[in-house]
Amino acid sequence: MRIAIVSDYYFDYVGGAQTSMRQQKLALEEAGHEVVVVSPARGIFGPRYRRIPTGLLVKPLWRLPVLDLAVVPNNDRSVSALERYFRDEKIDVVHIQTEFGLAHVVDAAAARIGIPLVHTVHSFYWASEGGPQASVAWFIRWALQLVIGETIPKLQFTPRKADNLLRNLVLVMARKAGQVVSPSAHQAADLKAAGVMGTISVIPNPIATAERSSDALTMEQAQNPRFLWVARCEPIKRPLPFARAAIDALARTNNGFSVDFVGEGADLAALKKLAEGHPQIRVHGALPHDEVLSLMDRSAAIALTSLGFDNQPMTIAEAVSRERGVLYCDPRLSEGLQNSGFLSKTPDDKGLADAIVTLVNDPSLLVGLSKGADIDRELFSPSRYVERIVEVYRS
Repeated sequence: MRIAIVSDYYFDYVGGAQTSMRQQKLALEEAGHEVVVVSPARGIFGPRYRRIPTGLLVKPLWRLPVLDLAVVPNNDRSVSALERYFRDEKIDVVHIQTEFGLAHVVDAAAARIGIPLVHTVHSFYWASEGGPQASVAWFIRWALQLVIGETIPKLQFTPRKADNLLRNLVLVMARKAGQVVSPSAHQAADLKAAGVMGTISVIPNPIATAERSSDALTMEQAQNPRFLWVARCEPIKRPLPFARAAIDALARTNNGFSVDFVGEGADLAALKKLAEGHPQIRVHGALPHDEVLSLMDRSAAIALTSLGFDNQPMTIAEAVSRERGVLYCDPRLSEGLQNSGFLSKTPDDKGLADAIVTLVNDPSLLVGLSKGADIDRELFSPSRYVERIVEVYRS
């Protein structure tokens, strides 16, 4: 099959959705399918639509700097350009994975040709911190409706007006798609409850890259464990509660472990300040993916501390694919962690600290999580993903 994966996000940005799309592309190509990517182009120069060997780059009308989001309006010129591209490339199915302007352009282009459209929802749980949301939400709604050419519903999911608007924006696209994919069952249930009438298939994110073979955790590693926290360093990912928990646990275990933090974002400065005076806490900022994998292999477990925000983080898929367990605090994220997950009793600082202390004091628990990861990683195998998603495409 010839498949077009579509993203409103810049494809070179390091984020969970982009990582998932890259892994999907690799998995499909390894299975013999041909995949092109349609995404925004950075920079202000060059043609509006630029064909490259791997797909199509679309120059946005403008860019929202805070969100680093490209604005591609849904108009006849854009739709006609995408229609020509899909016809020229003989695309069999269009797989959109975002919900902003470019996704709506592609939806209209696919409808003109009569080719099927599939929509993967990477996040129905938009959340933000701070800011006078009530005063700007009306403007954001007006601007988004102008860009996508659709009326956005006003269902109430959260009292935060801008977050609620973005969740309704996801619904607009999910309700239009005949086939919707959710990487997690809990998000699929919430989408259905919100009024998505099409078929919703639960298909976990795949891990198709294997830069090097993985190794099970040894008892020696578990006896002086390293924990790895890797995500966007933003309040929604909760790096600061985990740092405070680590400081508490270090005092209770006689500095019996260490933590590596990887990622950039608004909380990075505060995180560095918390880590001062604690050499066991290393704050790296952003790192290339291969260095993150190296840290993962040297770690005894991965920490996932988001709460009520994530659908199914790529952190889970990557951790279990490297045969590492996951310390987590959101009970809704148990999918993929049946044998490799350690859930803290509470998601607060104390609950996370207690969980760290338990794992440090009993290294066999960490070894057991590693063994469980060898079982759980089958859920994220590329062959399993391809089998399921091609079934969706053909249906």
